[in-house]
Amino acid sequence: MAGLSAMLLLLAGCGGTGQADSAESFSTERYAALVDTLSEPGGYFDSDNLVSNEAGYLHVKHALKRLGVEGGVYIGVGPDQNFTYIAQVRPRYAFILDIRRDNLIEHLLFKAVFALAESRAEFLSVLFSKPLSGTAGDDDGNPTIEALVTYFDRTAGDEDLFRRNLERVRAQISNYMVLSGDDETRRVSELYRSFFERHLDLRWEYRSDGDRGISFITYRTFLLGRDLEGAYGNFLASDTDYRFIREMQARNAIIPVTGDFAGSHALRAIGDFVRGRGDRISAFYLSNVEYYLHPDGRLDEFAANVRYLPTDGRSVMIRAFVNLSQRAHPLRVDRELMTTVLQYTRSFSQLFADGTYESYLDLGVKNYMQ
Repeated sequence: MAGLSAMLLLLAGCGGTGQADSAESFSTERYAALVDTLSEPGGYFDSDNLVSNEAGYLHVKHALKRLGVEGGVYIGVGPDQNFTYIAQVRPRYAFILDIRRDNLIEHLLFKAVFALAESRAEFLSVLFSKPLSGTAGDDDGNPTIEALVTYFDRTAGDEDLFRRNLERVRAQISNYMVLSGDDETRRVSELYRSFFERHLDLRWEYRSDGDRGISFITYRTFLLGRDLEGAYGNFLASDTDYRFIREMQARNAIIPVTGDFAGSHALRAIGDFVRGRGDRISAFYLSNVEYYLHPDGRLDEFAANVRYLPTDGRSVMIRAFVNLSQRAHPLRVDRELMTTVLQYTRSFSQLFADGTYESYLDLGVKNYMQ
């Protein structure tokens, strides 16, 4: 462990920067080294999880602002819902930690698409391999998210364009020096083809049994997500948010890591790295990972990892609580599968230490905020 800590401090530079909320950049070599040294071996999850299945992911948008959750370092899990939270929090740098190696590969794909796309319309054009004509929306070149969705809904994908884009994406990803072997290169192609073939109809599915009768949201619905005041809030709804995420990607400041929330290495190694730079975790997006950790009896290990992270009294967890068949969250909207809430990180640690979390329901309803 001492050797790892020394390596991470070398990667980080000598201690903190003294600029807690300034932008951070990493060289390509350091980015690749961080992905490698922070990661654990990948594990299995019963879904490709290419897109979010959380209809209410924007319901905490105003609470994040009200509580002053900003700057610092962001940790998240899963695909591109993270970009919306990152755009809201404006961290110095961010880690996306997921047990699936495929999630890391998907984030390399997104990183390549950002590099190839100067605008929101170009991002969706490259992601779906659908050609652009005109502004693909408003005449001023600043299309609304509704205009973008309408345009890409009515525009067919182009196989030749897909093949050309795939070569550009592969070339871009090769620059990041992260992928290992032909299998992972092939996986890039498979993931990219999923976006091409299913585009706005792409949705979360179980690998073993399709949707199991659950109505998961489409990518279309995800892009058109609204906050509790009815306003659109996906990062692709705003030029400012898009530019912020694109610039972070260009600075190699969104770092995908393969790891288990309850594992012995990845989350703690991220904590060591952040602590070694004199930084703090401002927001930790958990999605619904606790839903899987609790019945497996692994919440103790996860809670210990959370306590190990460098946090302060402002640090929050963003939790997507799965509404149980008999006990839904009090803030459930309509019949949404999950309810997204906030909790101060130190509140979680204290309640866990006090033995408060006797059931999964307790995790969602004890000392939450929205």
